[in-house]
Amino acid sequence: MSAFEKLNEMAKNPHKKTDDRPLVAVFPMWFPYELLVAAGLRASEWWGFETETSRADAHYPAFVCTVVKANFETVLADGADIDGMVFPSATCDSIQNSAGLFRRHFPDKFSAYFRMTQNPESKAAATFLRHEIGRVKTDLEAWIGREITEDDLRSAIQSVNRFRAAVRNILDKLAEGKVSVPVSRIYTAIKGAAADIGDESAALLEQYAEEIEVTEPDGPCLMLVGMVPDPVDVLDMMENAGAHIVGDDLGLGWRTFAVDASEAGDPIDALAQRLLDSPPCSSLHFASQRRADAVVERVHDLAADAVVFTRIKFCDPEAFDYPNVKKALDEAGIPNLLLEREVTTNADGAVATRVEAFLEQIS
Repeated sequence: MSAFEKLNEMAKNPHKKTDDRPLVAVFPMWFPYELLVAAGLRASEWWGFETETSRADAHYPAFVCTVVKANFETVLADGADIDGMVFPSATCDSIQNSAGLFRRHFPDKFSAYFRMTQNPESKAAATFLRHEIGRVKTDLEAWIGREITEDDLRSAIQSVNRFRAAVRNILDKLAEGKVSVPVSRIYTAIKGAAADIGDESAALLEQYAEEIEVTEPDGPCLMLVGMVPDPVDVLDMMENAGAHIVGDDLGLGWRTFAVDASEAGDPIDALAQRLLDSPPCSSLHFASQRRADAVVERVHDLAADAVVFTRIKFCDPEAFDYPNVKKALDEAGIPNLLLEREVTTNADGAVATRVEAFLEQIS
């Protein structure tokens, strides 16, 4: 199998084991995966899947986003072979509440609730995160039956840094020009790699990046904003209409993988500081730097002509941020389009029509 074929299979079946490591799935997006890697576990971050959510629908109200529902549907699926789950608190209320559902259905499996600080600029944020990371580390040690040493953590930091660098490298291809593969494949590869965060997936991304050639773009350059690019057939619609996607401010993309942890000094401090240094996100509060300003700055950095919001229905953090971000883009003279979709279904013809009309307008 080629590198992409392996990554594509991982994206479709993140719950299928490929080795003897216990699989711990992570709801996105604020968690130090290094803890799981240091414990000898498979750290698998899930960003939703193209699947019907019949079982999950019995446990969630209709107004919960399909990323959360699809993740829990995968947990409940026949043949799902996971050993535990982690639920970061900061991303959204639905993810927080999913922790209780998981513990009720799977009381014998490992579960952890990670409290990411809501205000990274607070003077107490670093101390709070160090204690929170230490608490989860203690829970993991009790579960695996051994100590997670500083050497374990430093080795894990190096491994996950390599992984993040591989993601950034493949995203940099988009910023360089028109790529020789559909952009939908690039984001599918990133989603697949996130199903096993570490050296092996990093190597697959590195191999895939070497296969991608770059030429001069010949159409409007777009930047994606939101949590996920799914359903990725929307990206095919953009490219088929003549656009070029130069990058993103996505949860499953640049926003999550932009910053590495320091490989020097105390590893717990390094993990906490990496979280604090991450780009502004709709799920966190920043007093001095509005996310809207950060999005505009990212548009300029990528030399994008326009922004497309790829928002999932009922994603409250992104919905609350949208008016401020749109206003900032409008004031900066940056055209923008809002597409609201579900990750569990493909886009329809109406979406293609809107994309084509928008590209005609900005051309």
